[in-house]
Amino acid sequence: MSLFLLILLFFSQPLASADCVCIKDPHRSAAQINADRKQEYEKANAVFVGKVTANDGYIVTFKVAKSWKGPKQIVLSTGAVRGVDGTPLPEECSSQFHVGEEYLVYAYGPGDKLKASICSTLLLKDAAEEEKGLDEIKTHETIGRSGAL
Repeated sequence: MSLFLLILLFFSQPLASADCVCIKDPHRSAAQINADRKQEYEKANAVFVGKVTANDGYIVTFKVAKSWKGPKQIVLSTGAVRGVDGTPLPEECSSQFHVGEEYLVYAYGPGDKLKASICSTLLLKDAAEEEKGLDEIKTHETIGRSGAL
């Protein structure tokens, strides 16, 4: 009987939050898209385009090409913890960055602990509209030489 209650209690607990499910209404108006973008911009501590130059599973380093907000040198924490075998176990919903790839990133948190989720990261090749919208909020600053990526 007590085993039955234990199982019942286990399965009746709410499942872990699915905050990383990035569902947006596909029928949002242009005004709503702009309002949502501005809200995310305001909440973010850094908004930038950069190329991943290093990723050890715990820390991701970017060469920043464009910046709308935040520091010019970006190092993100992946939030990973060391697994039993010593390999990094990624934090749920963390973005999986690949060395050599370019991204548009909204990063959150204090300067030395900036993080980004899969919902706040776009591959640069898919980010033209987002860049244009960000430039309507604040014109980006180009970092380094043009074409340096």
